[in-house]
Amino acid sequence: MLTEQRMQKILDRVVKNIETTTDIVDTAGTIVASSDRERIGQAEPAVRDYDAINGSLTFVHNGRTYLKFSIDNTIAYFIVMDGVSKTIRNYCMLIASIIELYLKSSIQKLNREEVVRRIMLDQMSDLELQELAREYKLEPDVARCVFVIRTVSMEAEQVYKLLLKVFPKSQGDILVLFDGRTVILVKRMLDDMDEDELEQMAAAMEETILNETTVKIYIGIGRIKPSIFQLRESYLEAMQAIEVGLMYNVTGRIYRYDVLLLERFLHEIPLQISQKYCEAIFNEEAKKVLNEEMITTINRFFENNLNLSETARQLYIHRNTLVYRLDKIQKTLGLDLRNFHDAVTFKIMMMLEKQKRECYS
Repeated sequence: MLTEQRMQKILDRVVKNIETTTDIVDTAGTIVASSDRERIGQAEPAVRDYDAINGSLTFVHNGRTYLKFSIDNTIAYFIVMDGVSKTIRNYCMLIASIIELYLKSSIQKLNREEVVRRIMLDQMSDLELQELAREYKLEPDVARCVFVIRTVSMEAEQVYKLLLKVFPKSQGDILVLFDGRTVILVKRMLDDMDEDELEQMAAAMEETILNETTVKIYIGIGRIKPSIFQLRESYLEAMQAIEVGLMYNVTGRIYRYDVLLLERFLHEIPLQISQKYCEAIFNEEAKKVLNEEMITTINRFFENNLNLSETARQLYIHRNTLVYRLDKIQKTLGLDLRNFHDAVTFKIMMMLEKQKRECYS
């Protein structure tokens, strides 16, 4: 984040006399600095497909010129400018040279947060990490866990400043402002801590952030890792936990990777296979029956462990009305949701159907 803030300052100075939109994009395809600041945080999909498009340092796509450059031979970015002329390409090369020259000295001395950021982005070799761990006294064999805190909009800096008060550096935790929507907490594990306590900590974080800033967040929790060399794995798990949790409407805003076993399994099923089985159940007649009221009824029935009386009470309907609705589903889909096996089958198929809709939306 510090590197990207410096690049933004350079762009503000260099590009102000060039009437051409200029972006700096990271390798994940996110605009991290721009001559038009409203573009920061938007996606540049062509960058993600860079290797497939062209192996050279420059390429053009949809009327824009892309130039790949690196800082200190480790962190890669792209300069992207509107236009495909030779002049535009020269501008890109000039800006890249200025950025590399300006940042070279500042990159040589990293802080702990930037070290962690590079670990998450897989931009550091094990040898480099060993050297930096010694320099910054980052004990390599201490158990740690990664929390990913994602804001709904570009409000990560506000959350970061608040969490700095909650997790001071003196406790051995590392807080990183990762991008405009993401804060990462690397939590050092104490001997008596377990996964349930991590979830309670996340719940306390969510409550504090909501009360102090009104910013809505999602928190993904990776698994505990015994070594600093495995931190990236915990980070990727936390990111996947948020993705899977949101896709399958998991209750709440806190998602633990290790408890989302069924959701992760379904997420990995190829789309063609899930579509094949969904079509066998969710035909046009079934879609007419499964309106919003019916889906609400089914979800509440499942939440109450297939208890008819309790579900009817909570929905403020007569028990016979609930039975009528379940009979209607059985007649249309061939699944009796009062039967545990059929209920599980329906639940899984509904999750696969949601996965299919998300992929096609």
